Amino acid sequence: MIKRILLLVMFFFTLAACSQAPVTDEPVTKPTPTAVMMPTATIEATPALSFTPLLFDDSEGKFGFQYPSDWTVIPEQVIGDRGTQTVLLSPGSTIETVSDGSSRIVLLKYAWDPKNDLSAWTTQRKQAWDASGFMILDESTRELEDGRAVVDLHMKAPDGTELLFSLTTIGDRYLEINATGNLDLCREILGTLKSIN
Repeated sequence: MIKRILLLVMFFFTLAACSQAPVTDEPVTKPTPTAVMMPTATIEATPALSFTPLLFDDSEGKFGFQYPSDWTVIPEQVIGDRGTQTVLLSPGSTIETVSDGSSRIVLLKYAWDPKNDLSAWTTQRKQAWDASGFMILDESTRELEDGRAVVDLHMKAPDGTELLFSLTTIGDRYLEINATGNLDLCREILGTLKSIN
């Protein structure tokens, strides 16, 4: 809707600029110069989310993202001696199951050597997935505002389930976010991943 309004405004400005001024016999006077205020910063439009968002804010890992306000967050729990897990569940999903139309996002934080080497970590994860029968359907990289790289993967599990993964560093540990269920919604959520101070 906003795009249509902007296009109409631009169209009318173009028409006005192309039309000729009426011819009159009156003398032409020059306008008096006035001060013009220029914006000091540009405002970048962000696409509207398809959900009412809440902010998941991890000050320790210095990252955050937006998720739907009707989701449940199961707080961080220790798993093994080298990791923790936080789970976000949409209505209709549990830690164990994701029903049709629902979604689950799991945040895993790992301590692993070598530290702060996302390339090595990604290679290790790909080898583990390959050994388990997972297949990479798509892979891309992006960068957070603080310069941290993120590797995004679209995967297919041996049972045919499709999942999304986002891998990045958090200090001397690694963050793995995996998402399953409504992949369009999950991709939208993972797309809001940002670095925070």
